[in-house]
Amino acid sequence: MEIIRAGEEHVADIAALAKRRSLEQVDVETACRDGFLVSGYEEDVYRARLTNAEHFHVAVEEGELAGFVLAYSNARCGPQEWLNHRIAADLGDILVIKQVAVTRQAARRGVGSQLYTYVLDRSPTVPVIAAVVAEPANQASAAFHRKHGFTILTTLTPPDGRPRDVWVRGTGGGTR
Repeated sequence: MEIIRAGEEHVADIAALAKRRSLEQVDVETACRDGFLVSGYEEDVYRARLTNAEHFHVAVEEGELAGFVLAYSNARCGPQEWLNHRIAADLGDILVIKQVAVTRQAARRGVGSQLYTYVLDRSPTVPVIAAVVAEPANQASAAFHRKHGFTILTTLTPPDGRPRDVWVRGTGGGTR
């Protein structure tokens, strides 16, 4: 498997994968157990992130997309990213891991961990955050973040009404 910078040639597959991993695409019990995304974007949003996200990488296996990670600094957060701006106001400069997703075929094979490690190894000096939906509980994501040394900093409810546990790594803080 190879981890490379996402390119235009990956955008359609990334958007399709994000849609398949969306909470709306599977029953809640399966989603909570296997992980899910709530912020699936259209291709144009992913395309824009190709140039403005510090970390937009794909895992490619035998020429096929196995997964992706999208992460960027608070300086590159959009004005609508209320939660990320709020955390940055408290912590200073941060790296936001916005999304990580792997195909069902790549699940439980370490692909997500390799993508996270790739980003974390390149961001050793700033706190890294990931906001994970708390209701319904994204159990797979919570276990994944614990495994990678994250702790829950706080729980916030952004304007969409879905509470998020804000996981952080690199501040020495955290409560759970």
